[in-house]
Formats: sequence, C-alpha cells, structure tokens
Amino acid sequence: MNRPDPTRKNPPDIPALLAALAEHKVTWLLAGSYVLTLYGAEIEPNDIDVVVQRDPQNLERLAQCLDALDAVPFWGGDPKWDLGSVEDHLNWRSYPATITHLDQLFVTKHGMLDIPFALIPDYALLIGGSTKRRVGRFEIDICDPRSVLVALETRNRKKDTERARVYAELRVRFGLPPVP
Repeated sequence: MNRPDPTRKNPPDIPALLAALAEHKVTWLLAGSYVLTLYGAEIEPNDIDVVVQRDPQNLERLAQCLDALDAVPFWGGDPKWDLGSVEDHLNWRSYPATITHLDQLFVTKHGMLDIPFALIPDYALLIGGSTKRRVGRFEIDICDPRSVLVALETRNRKKDTERARVYAELRVRFGLPPVP
C-alpha cells in the first residue's frame, strides 16, 4: 500500500471519490462547499464532505472504502485535531469501523475526503431535506444548499471569510435573510 502524505492537501478528484463510495455501497449524502458549487457558486472546494449513515454495516463498508482509497487522516500540526505525529497518521488503519474512529478529514489517493460526524447533523436528520442530483455518472443525495450555507457561515475560518461575498449572493438566491 502506498499511502499518501498526510501533511499534503490534494484537491479532490470528485468522480474517483464518488466511484469509490458507490463501489463499496456506502450510504451517504453530500454536504459542504461542493453542494454550493452544484448550485453555481464559483468556489473551489478543498475536499468533499460526506455525511454517512451511522449503522454498523454502513460503517464497515466505509472502512473498506477508506482502505481502498489508501486513506490517512490529515495531519495539520494542530493538537486539537491531530492523532499524534505524522508517523501516527501514516500508521492509522480504518478499524475499528466506529463513528469516533472514522470522524476525520482524510488524505486519499484521489484527494481530500471529509467524514465529519461530529460537526454535521446526523444523516437521518439531513436526508429528509436532501435532493437527488446527477454528478457525472452518479445519482447522489445532496444536502439542502440553504442548510449548508448557514452551517458554513457559522465557521470562523479563513476560507469562509474569503467566500463571504459568494455566500451573501447565495443567501439572496435562496431567499435567506442577510447575515446580521
């Protein structure tokens, strides 16, 4: 196995990541900034955010998918998020297939894949407001873009500050009130 460098954020190869999720029959829906690009936002997603159904069988399929992607958790030099040293990240394995263990931003052979269990509402809560959308050869479930936009605006990250104008334009398009 040739694992990717856990310190290097590579842009997502979205068709390849979608193919891996489909091949392993992972039940999931798309969240994050890539949803906004599907609605015309001119932003460059750093990763794709995947909200995964939390049942044990699906978590097992997700772990198998992560193995096939040679996934390693991203190491950013932040003790709050990192699992230890860079070497610890390289030695990480996808088992046990639990919510706590798989809640990571991953570097994969096809770019960045974020599985944010703790930061995003449960799949069961989001699937009701989702829609189906064709992305390449895949029909996928995507979160309501309004909920994605509201969630991103609550973050205090540099990239969200830089995207504030785009977010404001989307708020108008989606009929949301301006951010106070």
